[in-house]
Amino acid sequence: MKTTKSFLACTIGNVIEWYEFIVFGYFAHVIGAVFFPASSPLLSLFKAFGVFAIGIMVRPLGGILFGHIGDKFGRKNALFYSMLLMSVPTFLIGLLPTYESIGILASILLILIRLLQGLAMGGEYAGTMTYLVEGAGLKNKGFYGSVAALSLVMGMALGSLLSALLHNTLSQEQMFEWGWRVPFFISSIGIIWAIYLRINLEESPRFLEFQKNCPTLKLPIKEVLSQDLKPIIVTIIAQCYLAVGMYTLTVFYSGYAQKNFKELSPLFSALLNTPGVLLIGIAALISGKLSDKWGRKKILIYVSICAIFLCIFSAHLLKTKEVGLFLIVHLSLSFLTGSFLGPIPSFLADCFSVKSRYTAIALSNNLSMGLFGGTAPMVITYLISIFYSDVVPVYYLMVSAVISLIGLVFIDTQGEKDV
Repeated sequence: MKTTKSFLACTIGNVIEWYEFIVFGYFAHVIGAVFFPASSPLLSLFKAFGVFAIGIMVRPLGGILFGHIGDKFGRKNALFYSMLLMSVPTFLIGLLPTYESIGILASILLILIRLLQGLAMGGEYAGTMTYLVEGAGLKNKGFYGSVAALSLVMGMALGSLLSALLHNTLSQEQMFEWGWRVPFFISSIGIIWAIYLRINLEESPRFLEFQKNCPTLKLPIKEVLSQDLKPIIVTIIAQCYLAVGMYTLTVFYSGYAQKNFKELSPLFSALLNTPGVLLIGIAALISGKLSDKWGRKKILIYVSICAIFLCIFSAHLLKTKEVGLFLIVHLSLSFLTGSFLGPIPSFLADCFSVKSRYTAIALSNNLSMGLFGGTAPMVITYLISIFYSDVVPVYYLMVSAVISLIGLVFIDTQGEKDV
């Protein structure tokens, strides 16, 4: 990486954007009641998770849009505009009138704003992965890529901590009246600084080198679909465990403790999710660094196998519904999810060439997150309503690990491709 300023501009911006994107999920139970009143709290929550899923499912379109900008006009331009497109809609959610005030129009406006957030996130994380890996040396690409993963987790952790703080300090009436707006307003604090840093962001050295020697593509998505369709499909499948794990262990389980451990204080039950989120980031850094020595694919395969067996074992522990055992399961699964997350940025970079890398990574990562991750909280909520079992999430996670393992078997990466 050329300068510390460029490094900070990329990572801090990603922290803020992930906070802005994920905080919706942490307040889904409140947002569901405020914007989608229904005959039962479960139905309202299901609808809110549906809107959450919409924001993730639209990410591939954002990936194509910002991938085009990043591969044609430079990584820094794409990262700057994705920041703007995320920040403004997030602030607008805090200003929205509720269903009680303007009826169905409130629900529609929320969905439209969530769509804009999804477009922005479609370009943000892929851009951060691409930029950090391209700025690293050949011997530390895995570690620099894992920093992108860490910044993602830090954004999630900020949302988790704020959720715990608000649920502990505000009454239920205050939370439903105005408290849910606070996290969306707070995001504006770091926006100005992050935008300033990204205006002055240096361009990726690998992209500049490519520009000097080769013409940029007129339509990157056409190149990706014609030349990289097979690796796109396989990498989408390979990331299934990551997608399900991230959204199950963070978004879905954020409200699990509050519902199932009534004996705990509101603060403690809300904070029960936070250590797992932080552990995901720590594990990502460790595995990212190790991937520079042992190889990305090898670590991803080992983690997938461990996850399958851990999920089977965890199902028996969760049946007891004891707080201590829940925490052990959550931390163990979080560590494995983080271990899978760490090598992914450099792994994806190795699968695609510089000329269309931004678009290819964005399409692969966002499609996997949309198909498998964004739908996970909603599907799990639905399955629990059918089977009346709290072990559904870990079995769902186990199946996703099997799918990832199948995808990884068919991937052959030969290191970074120059063109």
